[in-house]
Amino acid sequence: MDLVRIFKALAEPTRLRILAAVAEEELTVGEIQEVVDSAQSAVSRNLAILRDAGFVRDRRQGTNVYFSLRQDMPEPARQLFDSVARKFGELPGVKEDRRRLSQCRHRRAQKSRDYFEAVAGDWERIRKSYFDDRVTSLALEKLMPSDLILADIGCGTGSLTLEVARFAKRVVAIDLSRAMLTRAAHLAKERKISNVEFRRGDIEKLPIPDNSVDATFCVMVLHFLEHPDQAIRELCRITRPGGSVIVVDLVPHEQEWMKEEMAHRWLGFGRPLIERWFRTARATQVEFELTGSYAGEKMNRNGKRPVEIFVARASLPAKGVRLSAQR
Repeated sequence: MDLVRIFKALAEPTRLRILAAVAEEELTVGEIQEVVDSAQSAVSRNLAILRDAGFVRDRRQGTNVYFSLRQDMPEPARQLFDSVARKFGELPGVKEDRRRLSQCRHRRAQKSRDYFEAVAGDWERIRKSYFDDRVTSLALEKLMPSDLILADIGCGTGSLTLEVARFAKRVVAIDLSRAMLTRAAHLAKERKISNVEFRRGDIEKLPIPDNSVDATFCVMVLHFLEHPDQAIRELCRITRPGGSVIVVDLVPHEQEWMKEEMAHRWLGFGRPLIERWFRTARATQVEFELTGSYAGEKMNRNGKRPVEIFVARASLPAKGVRLSAQR
C-alpha cells in the first residue's frame, strides 16, 4: 500500500468528516452528502480517494451504492485510522454532522415503522400475496415439535406465532409495531391461545434475556432491517446453548419496487453472507437451503422472475463445548 496515498487521503477536512460518518453508519452517497453538507460530486470524489487508500468499502444493492468503514483495512491504513479516530470529535463541523446523521437514522427507522403501522389491518392479505403459508411450514419443519420455549422475532400479526404455540410450552413474540402486536393479540384471544407473551421490541436489541429460549424463528424480517448482522447476533444471544435459530428470507434479487412499496432495505441475502453472520454470532453448524417457494408470485413486476426464498438453520454450541472444537 502506497503510504503517500494513505496520508494524502486524510489530509483534507471533508474526507475526515466523511470517514467519521461512515465509521458510525453505512450510508449512500446521497446520505453522506446530506450529513457533511457537501455537493454530490465532491462527496463521490472524496469517497473514491478514501476507498482507494483502503479506508472505506462500497456495497452495491440494486441502484444504490452503500459506503462503510472497511473492517479489513491494510495495516498502515488501520494504524493511521486508529490514531485519528480518537480526534473525530474535534473536527470543525462534526457536531452538526452528527446531528444530521441522527436525523438520517431516524428517518430510515420511521419509514419502516410507518409502513407496518399503516398495513397492520391488511397484513394477512398482503402477506399471502407476498409469500404463502408454505413458508411457515418450511420454518416449522426445521424444528422437531416438543415442549419448548420458543421466540418468534418480527411476529407481525402472529401467523407463525399462533402456529408454533400449538406444540410449544411458551412462545415469546416480538414486534416493533404496536398495531401488528394488537392485531396478533386479538387473534390469539379469538383462538383461545394463552401460552403466547407479546412484547414490543427492536430486533437489534431484543427485550429477552441471554440463553433463555430453546429455539428462535425469524421469518421474512431481515430484509426490512438496517443492520441484519446485528439482528442475527441478537437471535443467537437469546437462544440457549444447543438450541437452534431459524431464518427464512429472500435470496439476492433486483426487484427494486419492493424497496419503495414494501419498505425493504436489502434486496436479499446470499448464502456466504448468512453463514458468515451466523458464525460471527457463535453458531457452529449452519444449514442453508432454497425452498422452491417464491415471494411476490402474485405481484410480479416488469416481467421479472419472483424472488426465491431460503431457509437457514443455525445450531448454537452446546454448553461446555468450545467453539474451536466444532470447526
